[in-house]
Amino acid sequence: MDINTAITNLFDKLLGVGTGVGVAVCAVFVALAGFQYMAAGGNARTLESAKQSLYSALIGLAIVLGAHVIATMIKGALAGVPTS
Repeated sequence: MDINTAITNLFDKLLGVGTGVGVAVCAVFVALAGFQYMAAGGNARTLESAKQSLYSALIGLAIVLGAHVIATMIKGALAGVPTS
């Protein structure tokens, strides 16, 4: 087995695990924001806090997915580079 193949496989696995963990954490925070929203009881300050929590979770998801896309593009670009 070639060392470049081993490194590429490790990179793919780590990227998949990292993305999966990020998406799972985002799902938890979206659920918590939903619970905050439902439990607000009409309190304007709590409703705004829940909305801000939801926005933050979605921004975090966008960052995780963006990092995944960028890392995949870098991996694709480096795959074509010959090693000496």
